[in-house]
Amino acid sequence: MRSLLLLLITLSFVTASAQWSANPAINNAVCNFTGSQTNVQMVADGTGGAILVWQDTRNSSTDIYAQRISATGTLLWNTDAVPLCTAAFNQQNPKIVTDGAGGAVIAWIDDRDGGGAGNYDIYAQRINSSGIVQWVADGVPVCTATGIQNNQQLLADNSGAMIVWSDGRGGSANADIYAQRLNQMGTALWTLNGAPVCTASSLQNMPQIISDGGAGSAIIVWEDWRNFSQADIYAQHISNGFTDWTFNGVVICSESNLAHQYNTRIVADGSGGAIMCWEDKRNAGSNTDLYAQRVSNSGLPQWTSNGIAICTASGIQFSHQLVADAAGGAIIAWEDRRNNRDIYTQRINASGAAQWTANGIPVCNTFDTQEEPQLVARVSGGAVFIWTDSRNSFQQDIYAQGIDATGNALWTTNGVPVANESHAQSTAQLITDGAGGALIAWQDLRSTADYDIYSSRLFAGGVLPLRLLSFTALPNNSDITLAWETENEINSSRFDVEISTDGILFNTLTRVTAKNLPGKNQYGYVHSNITGPVIFYRLKQVDLDGRFEYSAIIKVNIGKEPQITLYPNPATNFIRLKNIDPSGILQLQLIDAGGKQVMTFTANNQMQYTISTLKPGFYILKLLKTDNTVIVLQFLKQ
Repeated sequence: MRSLLLLLITLSFVTASAQWSANPAINNAVCNFTGSQTNVQMVADGTGGAILVWQDTRNSSTDIYAQRISATGTLLWNTDAVPLCTAAFNQQNPKIVTDGAGGAVIAWIDDRDGGGAGNYDIYAQRINSSGIVQWVADGVPVCTATGIQNNQQLLADNSGAMIVWSDGRGGSANADIYAQRLNQMGTALWTLNGAPVCTASSLQNMPQIISDGGAGSAIIVWEDWRNFSQADIYAQHISNGFTDWTFNGVVICSESNLAHQYNTRIVADGSGGAIMCWEDKRNAGSNTDLYAQRVSNSGLPQWTSNGIAICTASGIQFSHQLVADAAGGAIIAWEDRRNNRDIYTQRINASGAAQWTANGIPVCNTFDTQEEPQLVARVSGGAVFIWTDSRNSFQQDIYAQGIDATGNALWTTNGVPVANESHAQSTAQLITDGAGGALIAWQDLRSTADYDIYSSRLFAGGVLPLRLLSFTALPNNSDITLAWETENEINSSRFDVEISTDGILFNTLTRVTAKNLPGKNQYGYVHSNITGPVIFYRLKQVDLDGRFEYSAIIKVNIGKEPQITLYPNPATNFIRLKNIDPSGILQLQLIDAGGKQVMTFTANNQMQYTISTLKPGFYILKLLKTDNTVIVLQFLKQ
């Protein structure tokens, strides 16, 4: 009988930190470092993952940190995130856009020059796909003029960014709107401290910005108090640092009778213009409604004067967001108090006509409070919606729903849970995954008395990802028994067991139909009459829509080679490896029972490593080999 030596990977340990959790009570930690991490923002990284940025109090004052997470849920930068700005005093309210090269540009309000007195300026930083900052340490100044600069918004622009903000340099309580353009090196291209967009009398505030399709040009909209007795909505076009619509902006809405209009959101209309939606008090009483307007590239309103009604139902409609619908119209979501505190939505076409039921359709109208809606467009039409939800004993959770282009709910009535751990989850953000689902991040109170950042991926079917819990190979005389276990198997088609003799070129050995059941599922396959001396295995996990993902590779050595040994086990001060060639090892990674990498080593001739500083408990030593395989060994630290 031949002697079989098995070198295998047990994925239940190795991939716990490198795969999306299928359990909404677990999710994926992005940052749970000391201090509070809040106000997370995110942008796509161009490869199916995301770059996240947030404000962070780990250093007593508030700073700005960032992390990148892959399409499969792996944290790609420093374990506890990359600092973007740790300058003196507070940095807050980060905003983020892609740099078009796998990285991002981030801008924030910054009190370093105000001595902590709240005299905020605007600073910015660029970070590349490897997590390395590209501009001056702690960021470049966008505007350090006198007065307070805040409420900044960003627009991606040729590896740099266009930035607009509310600016108090004019003194008193009045503020104006200014903008700046940064190139890929962080150099300001327009007037020092920004080009004026609107300097009309009284207060201009809360600007929003979108591209008109050209480089260095944009449409900006804001809340405007030049008429003193009421807030109106104005807009302006800027190109190369100069405005070219009516001086100080064109009127979008100036409804009379002390009817305030405010909190505007804006999306591109696909024709060089924009669609804007705002909260509106024109209909007397305490009600707040939603109205919208479309403006052309030349600054001409396209719909009814002062806007069309999106929702005039009883109660308050507010906290709205909108996305373009890829057909010249838009989809709007909002919190609605016509009955309780629910989430509603409406779609309007390029002419401003409502496409769904008048006053909107419910995304979620279950009991208790639903708030903080966000949405992204689906590739096939419609949108994915998320919100903060208190249906579970008043704790805040994150729920989601998909709505198609005709207004039909795609998932469970009133939504599916994204995060429902027993503490509070709130203020979620999302980006599309490009396949009808979304990547989602939020602030979370599950592990400490202060907030951390967690994330999850939601597939097009409204489900969290299938998770491969383990994949092993065990010898049985001249056979190899392959076994694997999964969790959350929904919309799964099959598993292709693939085999290779070199670990590079794989062929299908067999196909196993997926059980397609929630919970845990076990599978097995016996590979008989093995020839060697080396065989590689992997799983191809195929979904019903044809999408697939590969497991890690298992390597089986057939022969009388001595078995790799880790000793002593249990260990106290050091561990040592026997029967292994150091030249074949790229790196050794030490992982604790929670899946966190705690130490790394390089191979040496002695293959001996100090572990005296580790806390007692079980650990995994992961050996990354030059042939692209991995060896995993477990030991107990006393």
